[in-house]
Amino acid sequence: MHEHHIDLNARLEAHAILDRLVADGPTFPAGDARRLIEVIPVAPSSRISFTGIFRHRGPGAKGHAAGIGDVNLEGEEKQSTFTLNVPASHRIGGYVVTHTPGHLDIELMWSETRIDRTGQSCSLIYDVHTGEPEEMRIAVQKSLTVLFITFNYVSLVPWKTPEST
Repeated sequence: MHEHHIDLNARLEAHAILDRLVADGPTFPAGDARRLIEVIPVAPSSRISFTGIFRHRGPGAKGHAAGIGDVNLEGEEKQSTFTLNVPASHRIGGYVVTHTPGHLDIELMWSETRIDRTGQSCSLIYDVHTGEPEEMRIAVQKSLTVLFITFNYVSLVPWKTPEST
């Protein structure tokens, strides 16, 4: 997978813009949003992309670790994350940014460690043809229970509108 490189200056600029975009308030600076859309390379959008997390408690294990001796592992909760077709993302400071046409997804890098993903990621939606920012949406965690299995999923709800600069 070829990762487009973002040079240091662009990265620093993008980081400052991200901080401003996610700051509190009902609006975001449209000029900043336009600039971010230019700076972050666009990854082709895949029709279906999916990231899931499986959690299961593994059995206890006893074993011998080289240089440490006998090790007894409690059955620990294992978590495996799997992804399908997820477009390339860029780490900028504490953010992970994924740019697909019309969408800039911004996620806090440590969001996966939180049980509740509400407010841990947001999306900047823009018009693909004009590059004009339309709105920002923020993630809200919801859950759905089907046959005793609860699926937590993240839904994006309207959050901010562009403030003309």
